[in-house]
Amino acid sequence: MSIISAILFLILTTSTASAAQADQLSFADSLATEGDHYRAITEYKRFLHYQLDDTRRAYAQLQIARSLIAGERWQQADAALEKVWINFPDSKEAEQAKHLHAAAAYERGDFDSAIERYTVLTKASNKSQRASSSYRLGLAKLQQGHLQTARQHFAEIKDPQLNLSLDQYQHLPQKSPRLAATLSALLPGAGQLYTERPRQAGIAFALNSAFIYGAIEAWDNENYSVSAILSLFELGWYGGNIYNAMNNAHKYNQRQRQNFIEQLQTRFNLSLGWHDNHPALTAQIRF
Repeated sequence: MSIISAILFLILTTSTASAAQADQLSFADSLATEGDHYRAITEYKRFLHYQLDDTRRAYAQLQIARSLIAGERWQQADAALEKVWINFPDSKEAEQAKHLHAAAAYERGDFDSAIERYTVLTKASNKSQRASSSYRLGLAKLQQGHLQTARQHFAEIKDPQLNLSLDQYQHLPQKSPRLAATLSALLPGAGQLYTERPRQAGIAFALNSAFIYGAIEAWDNENYSVSAILSLFELGWYGGNIYNAMNNAHKYNQRQRQNFIEQLQTRFNLSLGWHDNHPALTAQIRF
């Protein structure tokens, strides 16, 4: 009887321990799904600390990185992702971590790091992964304004429509910052009107006109000190009006480029999206 009791005790103990491990990881997953990423990170770390031989350790480490990305703790997320492929090089999560590592850099606007990481991924053996990496590499180059380099990367996808789209990129409507500044220098508000900001144009014209009129009236009435103060303020408004027009032109051009890139992303449908409240890299090519 004592032997049978011991065997039953061992079975029950093992079953209880396994259930506890599963419950611990599922609890962390449920916290992440609910958007409570900071508590989820603690539970994933607890799992890694106690379950030294569990086959799901790579998964738990990847989930830590995903929760850090969700909280936009980019530097810590990068470090957590590196641990996945360093500590678990043969796991499926290692490859996922490398792609998420590159995608996170792109999403936060660190295009230099994104280019470096995607360049490594373009050497992958999987054809679809190479295509996705080449595409994102091309987008990063476009974000930096390197059209010809972007075209070279897009050419690896072998999609003729993509090259046609890049031809359209070269003919995007643009506003000249120099012309905008010159127009506002000649007539306050004219540069804003040129850059399609009619409300700003009206405000710039009204304010500059009011200060000029006030300075002239004060001078005519021999209030020279008041005229000087109003003229000083007018110089500030006048300079700001010129700078604002030039800045509007730059913003207009950037907005045109960004809209174009977003259309490309929509067409290819490659983004760092969300699945069960986790950041996840999704891709779909539309021919």
